[in-house]
Amino acid sequence: MKKIVLVFTLLLCFMVIPSYSKEDTSLSSSQRRKLSKELRPRYKNWFDLVTYIATIEEKDVFLQLKSDRDREIFIRTFWQHRDPTPGTPENEYKVEIKKRFDHANKRFKIGSGKPGWMTDMGRFYIILGKPNNVDRYDSKPGLYPAQVWYYHGDKSLGLPTYFNITFYRPQNTTEWKLYSPAADGPAALLIAQEPMDMDDQAVLYAKISKLAAGLAIPSITMVPNEYSPGMRPSLRSNIVLSNIYDSPKRKINATYASNFLKYKGYVDVDSSVNFISSTNMVSVTRYERFGFSFINISVKPQKISVGYSDEKDQYFFNFELTVSLKKGEDFVYQYTKNFDFYIDPNNVNSLKGNGVVIHDSFPVIPGQYQLMVFAKNSIGKEFTYFDKEVTVLPQGNRPLLSTPVVGYKTEAQDGNFFFPYKIGNQKIFVSTEKTFKLKESPILLIGAYNISDELKNEGTIDVRLNGLSERTKFEKSVTLNLKDYPSKKNINILHELSSEGLPADYYELKLTLKNKLDIVLDTKALDFTVSPFSTISYPKETFKRSRLDNPFYFYYILATQYDVVGNLESANKYYERCIENNPTFTEGYSRWLALLNKQKKYTQVLVEVENLNKKDEKYVFDYHLIKGTALYGMKDYEKAVDELIKANEKYDSDVRVLNLLGFSLLNLQEYDEALKAFSASLTINQSQPLIKRTIKQVNEKLKPKGK
Repeated sequence: MKKIVLVFTLLLCFMVIPSYSKEDTSLSSSQRRKLSKELRPRYKNWFDLVTYIATIEEKDVFLQLKSDRDREIFIRTFWQHRDPTPGTPENEYKVEIKKRFDHANKRFKIGSGKPGWMTDMGRFYIILGKPNNVDRYDSKPGLYPAQVWYYHGDKSLGLPTYFNITFYRPQNTTEWKLYSPAADGPAALLIAQEPMDMDDQAVLYAKISKLAAGLAIPSITMVPNEYSPGMRPSLRSNIVLSNIYDSPKRKINATYASNFLKYKGYVDVDSSVNFISSTNMVSVTRYERFGFSFINISVKPQKISVGYSDEKDQYFFNFELTVSLKKGEDFVYQYTKNFDFYIDPNNVNSLKGNGVVIHDSFPVIPGQYQLMVFAKNSIGKEFTYFDKEVTVLPQGNRPLLSTPVVGYKTEAQDGNFFFPYKIGNQKIFVSTEKTFKLKESPILLIGAYNISDELKNEGTIDVRLNGLSERTKFEKSVTLNLKDYPSKKNINILHELSSEGLPADYYELKLTLKNKLDIVLDTKALDFTVSPFSTISYPKETFKRSRLDNPFYFYYILATQYDVVGNLESANKYYERCIENNPTFTEGYSRWLALLNKQKKYTQVLVEVENLNKKDEKYVFDYHLIKGTALYGMKDYEKAVDELIKANEKYDSDVRVLNLLGFSLLNLQEYDEALKAFSASLTINQSQPLIKRTIKQVNEKLKPKGK
C-alpha cells in the first residue's frame, strides 16, 4: 500500500488542466468515406441531403464531431448561413433543398440501380432545381436517347445568363449520364450506322443537326450562341460545369465551419447560428518597467448588435472575451473579461458603421503558444473566434526585434495606468485591417529588446519601406540610432513613417537591427495598405486599465503560468512578489500555499496557512484542503483525515479531497471507508486509472484467503 500512496502523492502535486488538441479540419477521401458510413441514420440522411451544397470544410468538420449535441448545433448553423430571410420562421432554402432531394430520389432512381440523389440528373436537380425547359430526344434514329435541360443562370454565382445541361444514355444503357461537350464530344451521341470521320467536328455537327436540330448546339456547347468556328466543342463547358458544382457554396463563408471544432465548447445551442467573422491582430511587447512581456490582442467583429436602455437613454453592447493560451497539450493561462460599451443615440449609427475594436493585454512567460480568442456579444448572441501561434522570447543577451505594429495616430495619455499599446505617456491607435487613408502618416511601433550597453551606443535599426505598385515605384529608408532613445535594455520606439503622408499603394516594411560592424542581429517585416480615399472611418476602441503602482495581479498571472509548466522556482518567486504587493489578495495566497505543498514545504505551509483569510467563506474549503494536504505529506494521517472531512463538508464533489482522504484512510488501515471515498471520486470522474487500480488492489487484499 505504501507504494500506491507515494505514486498518488506525486500525481497530486499537479493541477488537472483539460486537454485541448489542435484540430486539423481536413480529411482525406478515404477518411471521409469511412466516417460518413459510421454516421447514425439520422445524420447520414442529413449528410446525403447536403452533399452537393456543402463545402468541403463543412463536410469534414461535421464528420469529425463526436456528440449529437454538436451535430445538432452544426446542422442549425449550416442552414442559418443559407437562410435567405433570417428572422422569419421558415428557411425557404432548406425547404426547397429537401423538396429537390425527395423529388430526385423518387424520379431519378429508375433504371440507375442507386438512390436518385446519387445520379447525374439527381445532382443537377438538387443544385439547380427544376429546369426552365426540357427538350427530349428519347427515340431519334441514329442517336442515343438524350435530354437537354435549360436554365436561367445567376451571374453572381458565376453562371451564364442562359445555359443548357445535356444527359444521354450511352450504348442505350438504362441510366442517364451527364454529357460533356468537351470531354465526350458529339461522336458520343451518335449511333454509328455508316462510315463517318468521327474526328471531323463540322461533319458530326451537321449529322446531329440533320437527325435532331435542337440537339446540335447542346452537343458542342452549354452556352447557346457561344460556339467556335468549325463547330468544335466548347472548352468553356468545363468551366460552366465547375461553376455549377460550386454555385451553392459560392456565397458561403466557411470560416464558421473551419473553426467550429475549436469554438463549439464555448457556445450554446441558441448562439450557435450567430458566428460572425472578424479582423484581428496579435503582438508581443516588452516593457522595461516590468521586465517581462505582454501579449496584446485586438479583435474587430464584423457586426455588432446593440440594445437600448430606457433608463439611461443609451444604446449598449457587452462583449465577453475569453482568452486561452496553450502550450503543447496544456492550458497555460485562461481568463474571461467583460467589455461594456454605452453609446448616445446620436452616435449609434456611427458605431454601427465604423465598428469597435476590443483591445486587451496580459503578461506572459517565455515560450511557444497557441493563442485562442473567443468573443461573444450578449446582445444578439453573436460570437467570433480566432487562434494564432505566438512566440515569446526570454530576457537574455540575444538582441531581438518585436513584430512591428503600425497605427494611424498617437495621443497623450497621462495617468498612472497601464493598457494595450500605451508607450510611455503615448497611446498608439492601431487598425486591425492595417489600412490607412490617403496621405496619412502611419505611426510605427518598434520594440528592440535585450539591448546591451555597447549595442545601445553603436547599434542601429534600418527602416525600409517599399510600395508594390509597378507604375509608381516608392522606396524610402531611414536609419534609427539606438543612442537617440532612453538608455534601457528594452526599448519601445514610436516612429512616424512619413511626415508628408503616403500615396495609395500596398506597402512592405522591413526592419533590420544591426551592430556597429553592420552585422544583422535580427529582422522583422510587416505589410499594410494606404487607401486611395482621403477619408476612412476608424473604429471606436474599448479596453481595460490597470494601475501601474501596484502590479500584483501581473505577478500572479506569471506565477500561475510558471506553476502550470512546472517551473516551480519561478512560480514561487512571482507568488511571493504578488503577496508582497498585496497581502490581502487571498486567491494568490491560496495558490502560493498549494505550490509550497508541491515543493513539499509542509512545515512552512502549516505555519502560513493560518494567515489565509478564513473570513472569506469561499476560501474555507481551500484552507482545509491545503492543511490536509500538508498533514498528509508529513504522514500525520489522522489529522489529515480531520481536515479533509471538513473540506468535504464544504464541498463534497472535489476528487482531490476524496482521493487524498481515501489514501489517508488506507494508511490508517480503514479499508472500507477508504473504498467509499474512492468510489465517490470515481462517480465524479471515471477517467482515473490510478484510483481504479487502487480499488482493485484493496479488494484483493480484503478477500478471504483461499477465495
